[in-house]
Amino acid sequence: MRCNRRFQMSFRFLYAVLAVFCMVFPVCAEPAQTHSAPAADSLLADYYRLCKSRVNTPEGPAMCDTLFRRAQAAGNVRMQAIALCVRLDHFYFRNERDSIVAGVQRVQEFCRNHPQDDLDYFYYFTWSSRLITFYIKQNQPNTALYETRRMLEEAEKDDYPLGIASCYRMLANLYQMQGAPRLAYENFRRQIDVLERSGVDDINLPTQYAAMAQCALELNMPDSALMALRKADSLPRKTNYQKFTVNKAFGLYYIDRKDFEAAKRYVEASEKLFRDDPSLRSYTTGLSYLRTLYYKASGQYEKALEAVMDTRLDTVVVSSDYHNYTLSKELGDIYWHMGRTAEAAENYRAYIRLSDSVRRNEVRAATDDFAGILEIGRLQSEARELQYDIQRKRLHYTYAIIGLLACMLVLGGLVIARVMTLNRRLKASEATVLKQNEELRATGEELLQAKESAEQASRMKTDFIRHMSHEVRTPLNSIVGFSQVLASQFRDIPSMGDYASIIVSNSMNLLRLIDDVLDIAYLDQTPVLPRLDAGRLNESCRECMDETLPLLKPGVTLMFEPSSGDPVVLANVKRIKQVLMHLLHNAAKFTVRGAVTFNYTCLVEEQLLRFTVSDTGPGIPSERREEVFERFVKLDTFEQGSGLGLPICRMIAAKLGGRLEVDSGYTQGCRFVFEVPFDFPEEAA
Repeated sequence: MRCNRRFQMSFRFLYAVLAVFCMVFPVCAEPAQTHSAPAADSLLADYYRLCKSRVNTPEGPAMCDTLFRRAQAAGNVRMQAIALCVRLDHFYFRNERDSIVAGVQRVQEFCRNHPQDDLDYFYYFTWSSRLITFYIKQNQPNTALYETRRMLEEAEKDDYPLGIASCYRMLANLYQMQGAPRLAYENFRRQIDVLERSGVDDINLPTQYAAMAQCALELNMPDSALMALRKADSLPRKTNYQKFTVNKAFGLYYIDRKDFEAAKRYVEASEKLFRDDPSLRSYTTGLSYLRTLYYKASGQYEKALEAVMDTRLDTVVVSSDYHNYTLSKELGDIYWHMGRTAEAAENYRAYIRLSDSVRRNEVRAATDDFAGILEIGRLQSEARELQYDIQRKRLHYTYAIIGLLACMLVLGGLVIARVMTLNRRLKASEATVLKQNEELRATGEELLQAKESAEQASRMKTDFIRHMSHEVRTPLNSIVGFSQVLASQFRDIPSMGDYASIIVSNSMNLLRLIDDVLDIAYLDQTPVLPRLDAGRLNESCRECMDETLPLLKPGVTLMFEPSSGDPVVLANVKRIKQVLMHLLHNAAKFTVRGAVTFNYTCLVEEQLLRFTVSDTGPGIPSERREEVFERFVKLDTFEQGSGLGLPICRMIAAKLGGRLEVDSGYTQGCRFVFEVPFDFPEEAA
C-alpha cells in the first residue's frame, strides 16, 4: 500500500513462500486423486492404498515396485504410472535430490512411451509438484524458474491447458517471492485466462484472483484489484483457507483505500475463521500480516505492537534470521511512531545486525542455485553426446552389414575390385564428413557457450543496474528529506538556505536519473505494456497541466485544446501520463516566450488517441529529429537532463502499440505527436 510500502517489502518474501506451499501441497498430496484406480480391479486398488500408507517406511519403494509389476501383469497402464508416482513420493518427502530427479525422469519416460493412454497429468504432475516444488523448498528459485520455463515450453507444445496454467501459477509465485509484483501479476492473469478459456475447473481459482488483486495493489492499480476481488467473491469457496485469502485481499484493498471501517470487518471475519478452524493455524503469518498492516494504517500502534509481539511468540511460525529481521524492523517502526525512541533504536540495531546475516545467506543461496543450473545444463549436454555416439555406432554397424552382403553377392574379381575402390572412396568421404561434423559440433558448442555467457552478462547487468539503483535511492531519499528540512530551518539565512536548496535540486536530478535508468531496464525486458486501466482523459490531461504550470517561464502561457468531450477509455493511463508529463516539461523548459499548446483527438473508429504538444521555442533541426530519441543524446549539452526522457517516451509508445514522432511540418517551434491505441470499457461497449 502507498502508506505502508516498507512493511509490505518486509513481509513479502516470508508470506510468498508460505503461499507457494499452501497452493501446491493440497494438489501434491494425492497424485491419484484425479485419476483414481479402476473400481473393477479391487485388489490393485487395495494394494495401492497400502503402498500409499507405507510410503515413508523403508520398505515403501519395494512395495511400489510390486504394485507396478502387478499392474503391468493386469495391463493397467494408469496404475503403473500411479505406482511410479507413489515411489517418487518416498524420496520427495526425504528431500533426496538425485533420487527425485531420477524418479521424475522415469515417470516422464513411461508416460511418453504410452501416448495412447492419456498420461499427461502424471507427466506434468511430477515435474511441477515434485521437482520444481523441491527446488522451491531448497530455496533455489533460479533453478525452479529455469525448470518452470522448460515445463511451460513443453506444455505449450503439447497444448495441455492444465500444465500451462500450473506453470503460470509457479512463475507468479516465484516472482512474488523475488519481489517482482508486475511479473507476478501478469502470470496470475495468464493462468486465469488459460483456465477460463479451456474450461478447466480449478478449486483454487478464488485464491488465484485474491493473489492477483494483491499484486495489483502493489502496482498501484486499485481498479484492477477491485475487479479481481469481485471475481473471487463471485466464485464458490470450498475451504476456509480460500475464504481467508479472499477476506485478506479485501482487507488489504480497503486499507489501501483508507476505508478502515470496511477493512475492520474483513480483519474480524478472518480472525473468526482462525478461531473456528484450528487447521488454519499453519497460515497464521498471513493473518498477522493483515492485522499489523490494518492497525498501523489506522494509527492503532498499541494494537499493532501487540500483533507483532504475538507473531514473534507464536510457535507455529518457524523462526529464522529473515523472520526475526523483518519483525525487528517492524517493531522499530512502530516504536518510532509511538515516540519510544530508545526501544526503536534497539530494534533498529537488531535489524541492522540481522540484515548482514540475511544478505550473506541470500548470496550463498544464489550461488548454489546458479551452480545447480549449470550442473543441469552439463548433464543435458552429456546426454546429447551419448545419444549422438549411439547413433554413430548404429550407423557404422549398418555400413558394415551392407558391405558384408555386397561382398557375398559379388562373384567376379573385377566387381570385387570395383566395390573395394568404392569402399575406399566412401571411407574417405565418411572421414571428411565426420571431421566436418566434429568441427560443426565444436563450433556449435562454442556459439552456445558464447550465447549463454552473453545472456548471463545481460541479466547480470540488468540486475546490477536495478539493484544498485534501488540501493542508491535509499540514501538519496534521506539526503533529499534532510536537505529539505535544512532548507526550511535556514530559510532566514540566505547563504545556508541557498546551499540547502542546491542540495535538494541536485538530489532530485539524481533521483530522476535513477528513475530513468530503472525505467529503461524495465522497458528493455518488457515486450508489451498492458492496457487495463479505465479513466477519463480530460482529468488525466489536467493533472499533467497542473504539474507543468509552475515550470513555465514568465510571460509563457499554457493552453489546453481538446477536440472531443471527456471520453472514458481503457488504456495504460499511468504510462500515457508519464509521456505527456515529459513532453509538457520539455516544452516549458525550452519556451522563453509565446505559448505551449496541448491538445488531443479521440479517433473512435480507429480506436486511437492522438496527443500533440506544441511550443514556440527554438525547435529541433530537421537533421537531428531522430537523433533526440537516442539514449543520452542532448541537443544542448549545457542544459540539465540525462538524455533518457525522449527515448523512454518512445519505448513506452512502441510497447503500447503506438508511436511518438516530431512533426516535420510545424515551423513555429517544436511539435511532438504521440499516438496510442485504446479499448472501450465493457460498460461502455
